[in-house]
Amino acid sequence: MRVRPLPIATNMLLRNAYRRLAIVAPRSRAIASSAASFAATAATTALSFIKPIGAGYAITLALALTFQRKLQYFPRSEAPELSTYPVSYAAIEEHAIDAADGTRCYLWHWPAPNEADEPLPPAFLGPDASAAVHPVMKSIRSKYPSLRHADLLLFHGNAGSRADRIYWMHLVREGLGCSVTVLDYRGYGGSHGSPTENGLLMDGAAAYKWLRERQKRPVRGGIKGAAPRMRRPVLWGESIGTGVAVALLAGDADGASGVTRDASKPLLVLEAGFTSCADLGASAYPWLPVRIGMLDKFESEKRAKKMAESGDEGVPLLSLHGEYDAIAPIALGRQLYDSMPSPSKKWVELPKTGHNDVPYRDAARYLKEVSGWLVREVGE
Repeated sequence: MRVRPLPIATNMLLRNAYRRLAIVAPRSRAIASSAASFAATAATTALSFIKPIGAGYAITLALALTFQRKLQYFPRSEAPELSTYPVSYAAIEEHAIDAADGTRCYLWHWPAPNEADEPLPPAFLGPDASAAVHPVMKSIRSKYPSLRHADLLLFHGNAGSRADRIYWMHLVREGLGCSVTVLDYRGYGGSHGSPTENGLLMDGAAAYKWLRERQKRPVRGGIKGAAPRMRRPVLWGESIGTGVAVALLAGDADGASGVTRDASKPLLVLEAGFTSCADLGASAYPWLPVRIGMLDKFESEKRAKKMAESGDEGVPLLSLHGEYDAIAPIALGRQLYDSMPSPSKKWVELPKTGHNDVPYRDAARYLKEVSGWLVREVGE
């Protein structure tokens, strides 16, 4: 059968179509090739940025984990010399104590003033503030002489040493009329060793044991013929020191088993406290796996809940926190306060106050809050 030739017009249309396909196909291949080349270039460029970032993150993480205790503790390691301070501080005593593992630590103890002594003005606050606070100190001393039977034991924060708390010692000792003791943990203020959570807890337990022995002595400078009264120890935690105080109450330190079972249960003050160091770290460095790799977590909230679940009623509690605390956010302080078992507790939020100026921003209110709470627990 013969095939009839296509009409001339149809033949021309097919030829033009073939020509277009011949032109378009190479063009499509070129575009596809160009796109692939661009994608490869973009991927290479992105990797050139991502690889250093990833390597930098890995290095940062490794350094943070390796040197985490250097990033957590900032001790002033040298031992302070009492002889270098004004004569008004001459009554401060230095004592050496040994923790359960044999580590030698040092503390300052300032006995309660004589009942008839007028409080020393807090000149370190400046002339105006000192003039405003001094009458408050005199009023408290006159109104609440029973506060001489309270013995404050400060567990300070992660920086400095007892030398950096001498003005705090002055404020509360002169303003309340009680004795004040400040412990320097291992690695701080001439104390031996290096700071770790377990170490700080052992040091705190040793300091509490020392204070309870010291409390067997009569309070000097009282009114003659007055009946002897029970001394009340006050565990006072500042910042990371709140973790030490809570752990002692929970019995989570060598030598701390008798803290809540002796005849005179301690009182507890939490100043600029927080739930745990892991929570602080996660808040400050959300891009680091702090909760996984941290060694010294000071899990106060966890310990508080464990105490409550075991039926431990806790001890009377006062919590002081600055409204503008940028280091230990006030929400974490309140969370710890809410979790603490206590037969009676009080929360005090100090306005326009940060982390390090809690006692000094409004020293008059600070002393009023502390004295009002203390006298309810110690008795008038």
